[in-house]
Amino acid sequence: MLDGILARPVRDLIPVRDAREPLRALIASLAPGGAERIVLEWLAAEAARGRAIELAVLHARRNALAAPAGISPRVRCGGDPATFVAALACEWRSSRAPVSTHLVGDDLLSLLWREGIRTIPTVHNARGGWRNDPARWDPADVPLVVACADHVRRELIEAGCRAPIVTLRHRPCVGAAAFDASARERVRAELGIASGTFLVGAIGALKPQKDYRRAIEVLARLRRHRDAALVILGGILDAAGLEELDRVVALAVERGVADRLRLPGFVPVIEPYFAACDALLNVSRFEGLSMAVQEALAAGLPVVATDVEGQREISHRALERVPRDAASEEIARRLGAHAVRRELAGRPWTRAPRAGSLALSWRERRSRSIGTLFVTANLNAGGAQRSLVNLVRAIARRHALEVAVCSESTHDAFARMLQRDGIDPFRPAADADPVAVAESLLARIHRQGAANACFWNADPKVKLALAKFAPASLRLVDVSPGHYAFDEMDAASEFAEALAYSPRAYYERLDLLVLKYRAASHPACARVAVIPNGVHPGPATSGAPPHPRFLVSGRIAPSKRLSTVIEAFAALQPGHPDAELHLVGPVEERHAAYASRLREEAAGLRVFFRGASFGFDHLEEAFSAAIVLGTHQGCPNAVLEAMAAGIPVVANDSGGTRELIPGERYGWLLPEAATAGELALALREVIDRPEDSRSRARAARERVRTEFTIEAMAERYLAILGAADTSAREKMEACSFASVPAAQPS
Repeated sequence: MLDGILARPVRDLIPVRDAREPLRALIASLAPGGAERIVLEWLAAEAARGRAIELAVLHARRNALAAPAGISPRVRCGGDPATFVAALACEWRSSRAPVSTHLVGDDLLSLLWREGIRTIPTVHNARGGWRNDPARWDPADVPLVVACADHVRRELIEAGCRAPIVTLRHRPCVGAAAFDASARERVRAELGIASGTFLVGAIGALKPQKDYRRAIEVLARLRRHRDAALVILGGILDAAGLEELDRVVALAVERGVADRLRLPGFVPVIEPYFAACDALLNVSRFEGLSMAVQEALAAGLPVVATDVEGQREISHRALERVPRDAASEEIARRLGAHAVRRELAGRPWTRAPRAGSLALSWRERRSRSIGTLFVTANLNAGGAQRSLVNLVRAIARRHALEVAVCSESTHDAFARMLQRDGIDPFRPAADADPVAVAESLLARIHRQGAANACFWNADPKVKLALAKFAPASLRLVDVSPGHYAFDEMDAASEFAEALAYSPRAYYERLDLLVLKYRAASHPACARVAVIPNGVHPGPATSGAPPHPRFLVSGRIAPSKRLSTVIEAFAALQPGHPDAELHLVGPVEERHAAYASRLREEAAGLRVFFRGASFGFDHLEEAFSAAIVLGTHQGCPNAVLEAMAAGIPVVANDSGGTRELIPGERYGWLLPEAATAGELALALREVIDRPEDSRSRARAARERVRTEFTIEAMAERYLAILGAADTSAREKMEACSFASVPAAQPS
């Protein structure tokens, strides 16, 4: 039914130039711990997508966590750590991509630095647990540092770290066994815990930081008021851990709760123990960002934890924080307020486990550089894409640029236009996954030394990921095609939270927000400009048609309000049975059902679905008027192109359309929510007043010729992108920025 107008992806249209390289990571060990879980969950998510991964492990552990499928870790089995790292350095120095390091001391990192290998350390703990001196890190060797929490980031800055620091709060994945009633029964039976006993869990290796002796004090006080027990899910890593175990057991005996303490050590799978427990207790003296606390919350457990460092950055209704020096009686009272669980239900986090890959996007800069990397979603048939193609073709000879297309395109015309002009668009990754796309783009930006990244109708998740990890020297420009772009950014807030970012932080990071019209409200940004679209003057239409003919040019999508257009045309046709309505535009697959409904609505009417047009042949035909109804319009090309061709325009007052048709002299401007009746009335005026229609069309054509040319648009963009044309830049500074209204929350 939609043959000829349904747009489908054109395979292999735009070449993939993925700047990512295999991931390389070096970790102290795979002992069961939060940092180790973070690394393995990150790499597992990448391995599941077929990513090549090299994982090197300095110390073998008897109770080591298993590596995920697709990853064969290289574990040091003999010799000293320095020899092992030196051998790695010899193998890794051929690649200029950095290495992700975890819990590795500076003495070993320096062996990599000597071979020219950059490292991206992740700091998994608060200052009390550091194994490094961040003040020693030379940004030439450590181009970026990852902090597990904002508090840790501040500590790194206070400690004198000179390298850029980015926060990544890893959100853990919890398996189905954490909510399994049979697992609960089995584990409690293995531990000798009765069904009515309130079981408190504590997780982590036996070491002073975890303060398990304080947990014993809490258990002793809790035991006075109810049937309770404590299970410590953690084992011994070294001699200090063995000493800590002795102290914990001795205190349990002294307080009379030894029979209420369970010490299974490290467990291979943690989820069944979450199912078995009724609450989690974390009384650490310091924490980066506790994986155990986050896992317990995701498993549906209430958590009582000390208010330390990164712990403060975990926001969850089931988490109660107590002061670092809270009395054991107070902690016991908080735990005692919870009941033995009868139902198991999880509360999973929104996750972005592969965000760690974005930190490895740094590349050594090559000699070649570009002025601007344009980033767009696709090169489909659409107004935003046409504007981008118009712009880059106009400025390419004056400004070094590249065009990155983040997903497949459903038509080849725009890509071919660019290629004929010597502009080779590329795909940053083989699919549209925002993390893969952003990582590849960041690697290219570093390597090419791009001055600007200009988002043009791009996926908000790509924008968030790229902005968070962008080098400080990169200027970020966002060209918003309409208010819906702000709504799309708000809708990506969960993804942003998983990145430890926010839409607000994104807009604060932007160097420039470019609007297509003077919007009454928009997100607050440091700098805002208004640059309307420009179009080719084009040939004039061939004159008045022999019978009423109306044109709608653009994608067939719900935002174009085509049901209203067809209803208005149906109301018009009884008086003009020879009238025609031509819909020139494609149907994307996601809107196929909508297009089918439109065809049903148009049954029996002289409505023609003509498919996509990338040229201007249809504008040379004789039409009574072009109809443009839309929602959240920017600066609609369909209006400008019809005006440029001398076709009268009937449009609704959406977005920037008012600035194109500021009065009756230039066309018909209907209310934003124009009804079919209001549209039909305007169309009758077009038919009944041909001289008036032609007069408006002539005035509109002259307006476009003098005010909305592609060259005018090009000069304004060259000014903001840093071209050498000083006069254009001065003109931009003097006029366009000063006329923008003050930023208002959207």
